[in-house]
Amino acid sequence: MKIPVSKKVQIWITGLLLLVGCNLQAQGQAFDPMSDPQCKIQPFPQKEVWKSSYMWYPGQLAAHMQKLHKEKSKERCSYVGYPGKFNEPIGHAYFKKTMKLGKETLVKWNGAETISCTVNGRKMENSHRSCTLPKGTNTLFFEVRSENNLPCLIIDGEQVSDLVGWQVSLDNSEWNSAETYSMYDQPDKRPDTEWEETVRILPDQYLFLRNTVREGNNLKLGKHGRLIIDFRHLEVGNVSFTATGKSNLSYRVGESPEEVLNEDEKAFEQKAIPSCVLSGIKEKIRLPELALRYLIIECDEPCTLSDIYFDAKIWPVDFLMTFECNDPKMNNLWNAGVATLHTSMHNFYLDGVKRDYLPWSMDAIVSAFAGDYLFGDEQVSRNGLSIALMPPNPKVSDLGIVDYPLHALIGFKQNYLRYGNLRTSLLYKKRIIQMLDFYTSIQDENGFISAKHSTSGFIPGWSTKMGPDGQGTAAYGQIMLYLNFKYGAYFARLWKEKTLAHKYEQRAEALRKSILTHFWDEGQKAFINGYTKAGDKDMRISHHAQYWAILADLFPSQYFDNLFDKVLPSIKYYKENISYEKGYEFLAYVKAGRTRDIFPFLNAVWGEWLDQGYTRFPENFSPYASVKEQLVFYNRPFGLSLCHGGNGVPPVIAVLNGLLGFSQSDRDISEYSLAPQLMDLDWVKARIPVKEGFIKLNIQRTGTSTIDIPAGCVVHLYNKGTASQKKVLRKAGHYEFIYQ
Repeated sequence: MKIPVSKKVQIWITGLLLLVGCNLQAQGQAFDPMSDPQCKIQPFPQKEVWKSSYMWYPGQLAAHMQKLHKEKSKERCSYVGYPGKFNEPIGHAYFKKTMKLGKETLVKWNGAETISCTVNGRKMENSHRSCTLPKGTNTLFFEVRSENNLPCLIIDGEQVSDLVGWQVSLDNSEWNSAETYSMYDQPDKRPDTEWEETVRILPDQYLFLRNTVREGNNLKLGKHGRLIIDFRHLEVGNVSFTATGKSNLSYRVGESPEEVLNEDEKAFEQKAIPSCVLSGIKEKIRLPELALRYLIIECDEPCTLSDIYFDAKIWPVDFLMTFECNDPKMNNLWNAGVATLHTSMHNFYLDGVKRDYLPWSMDAIVSAFAGDYLFGDEQVSRNGLSIALMPPNPKVSDLGIVDYPLHALIGFKQNYLRYGNLRTSLLYKKRIIQMLDFYTSIQDENGFISAKHSTSGFIPGWSTKMGPDGQGTAAYGQIMLYLNFKYGAYFARLWKEKTLAHKYEQRAEALRKSILTHFWDEGQKAFINGYTKAGDKDMRISHHAQYWAILADLFPSQYFDNLFDKVLPSIKYYKENISYEKGYEFLAYVKAGRTRDIFPFLNAVWGEWLDQGYTRFPENFSPYASVKEQLVFYNRPFGLSLCHGGNGVPPVIAVLNGLLGFSQSDRDISEYSLAPQLMDLDWVKARIPVKEGFIKLNIQRTGTSTIDIPAGCVVHLYNKGTASQKKVLRKAGHYEFIYQ
């Protein structure tokens, strides 16, 4: 039985919940369940670990996991659209390696359902998945097949566990290096099974709406009883509880109080939870897997509830980068950003975990600019790179969103700088070249790409009230294409492919000239939006082309002050409609020397969101809208994802690249720069992971500041961000300096 709630009651509930949220944050409560002492990681059985790890064809883990997410999304989410074609999951693969053994060696293997092994040309006829190799040169060949899962292989044995030299193929003809990741070292747990840890989250607050009281550890619901449970942490998982009585129980979940109070199933972002009828005896109830922070429970007859908990599925991570300062609000912004990114980690950096549970190219790549430092999970980032790339041998019919594949090479460069090796780019070298060749094939006489080739046009983010026309020829998209050619040349040189590098450099230079000719407006000292679908010039100015131009070194630096002091403030809706591209944009702020401008912006928008009591950041901010309007998206009352990894990035960028002034040379990737600026803070303590280890900072406005650097790198320390006080630290050790 559904009982309507008056508007006055809804307002009271919302106000109470937000007050609770503000109080909790003032007390400095943890934002991430894995760092919350009130949450407990549930133990799971220990499995055998091998010295090796699973291998698969590059990109196939991402393809199979993307398929799994599509299936879960279809099962759980109400409204999902997913334009474009991606790398298809394939159910077979071949593996081979030739090795020289100094002695007779026992080899064992595991993996997909069907594995046949051939040793030195002789097929092994046994089902034990093991054999003994003779001393000398041996060639191992495996054919792996799986009807619905990833065709993968793990192999163990002295001198055999080394994965260097293993080759993999999808057709037994064209071979590639195998993709692998050290995390997947358990033979009985394949990479495409669930790797999340279970973290038990207990209720943080109960809100008794009607005829409900608490008696000890029990909740007594009377006739037409109703309560809301706030778990504070927004995660994906299952809620369980014990119930006694003879009553019909119904439930709704959501990310906001307004969402759980809504009774119109047409507005449900996740499919309705079936109600249940209690039998009168004590029984255990376990709700389906859903994304939630709030749960409302209603009954028609008296019942008793107890032992309520939320078993959340949390991706296992190490918290590598740390940050703390004397400002509690800045700490909360940082911690909420970290938690937002972590919540979105499930094989990929996902879009809204509640709304669609799917990986998207832009979201995945921009998330890695923070996640690679926070968690250092290269495989999660690499999975995002794979789905950002177009499918092998791409065609026009494969193109959904014009610009989304253009994020891939930007991500590959980030991956190379962070992890310090070419392996990832080499694994995907062929697909990178194919993608760049495809974009070349659809360039017009000016070198531009337009929306006419795609099903969905350009989608820079959702802050597009001032354009550009997504169905036209967006200037920012051409700047991204220019960056792709530049980065294509960068990798080609690293691959020792000089001819290829020269080809991409020529394409980049031709496009650079064309962009400046067609899109730079000398009168406005900014880049225009581009062309409309009808072919007319769109002379309006929006922020998208400006920040991409800064990142691509196309924006004239002499006009930076004009851009930030006059152009951006004059853009209508600039601070009213804020989307998930702000991580990229904040990088542009830092590059343009406008770090100080980030923090009022961050505090006014992200800080205001925390002040309202939320614990994760949403996909789109509408700071001047009503509470009701802030939840609307896709013209649906609760279509906005209140946990979107992409908008967890800006607080991290503000700290890492802004406050700490961290950057890295792309010529000598073992050289780092730090230009710390305390802004209005008294002290900052931070640890930054780099491929050589950790850089540790303790910056004090008064007194002695310190920096620790690991071996194998050079750090350029710009005291207070100024070149005149630069120090070059070349040896590992502990250094002292005065911040002045």
